[in-house]
Amino acid sequence: MNAQDIAALADRIAEYRRARKVMDFLADATATLSEEDAYKVQFAVHDRLTVDGKNPLAGWKVAFSVPAQYEPLKLSGPAFAGLYKDGIRPSGVVFEKGWPLKAGVECEMVARLARDVPKAAGDYTAETIVPFVSNLYCGMEVVENRYGDVSKLGGPGRIADDVLQAACIVGTEIKDWQKLDFANVQGHSEHEGKELAKGPGSMVMGGAMIALAWLANRLIAHGKHLKAGDMVLTGSVHPPQFLPGPGKAKSEFAGLGGAEITVR
Repeated sequence: MNAQDIAALADRIAEYRRARKVMDFLADATATLSEEDAYKVQFAVHDRLTVDGKNPLAGWKVAFSVPAQYEPLKLSGPAFAGLYKDGIRPSGVVFEKGWPLKAGVECEMVARLARDVPKAAGDYTAETIVPFVSNLYCGMEVVENRYGDVSKLGGPGRIADDVLQAACIVGTEIKDWQKLDFANVQGHSEHEGKELAKGPGSMVMGGAMIALAWLANRLIAHGKHLKAGDMVLTGSVHPPQFLPGPGKAKSEFAGLGGAEITVR
């Protein structure tokens, strides 16, 4: 895909995102898109959606944490995407009818960065990324099916449009998080009191700090880096669960706390 094609696709994605319209064109438009070009489109979409400075990027998300998620989508590994300021919401937020177009939830830990992660250092690990984290929260990612039949949208197409990202819900702050056994924490999500899915922290590349270090390294490889104040969705302990209808949804980590939303 040449620069002109990338710009045209990014223009169209940004237009539909602003209008909150279903992107029924995206599966076909990205059917032959490479991973490398998918990130070029994603970054171009970021430029368009943040151009007026009113809704800047506020962080990043980790997606497709395990082979069972990324291999069927023909991706070489996990992926990442951007978070926007207007999508960072507190637990208890109410989403009125009309957005997200079709909401889904994922149970995730949310990290807040204390300071910039230098590009020069590189090759971060779960141990060396910890000093850059100021807070860790029980959280929820709200994803959005804005494509009609999401099953038709391949991995590169999802990357191009921020991997279904709609909102990052910040819930209970985790005290003494540095002492957690990240691989063995247990999380689950529910809707109107009925469990949707559950899973252990090991589903997130082996643990949230492993995923955060991976993200730091991948951003550097793309000429970007984590910054002070960034919020990061570190990856879900279960696949996305699209809600069957309006109501209250909750994601919790056993013994640690959680986050909840209401969808009208």
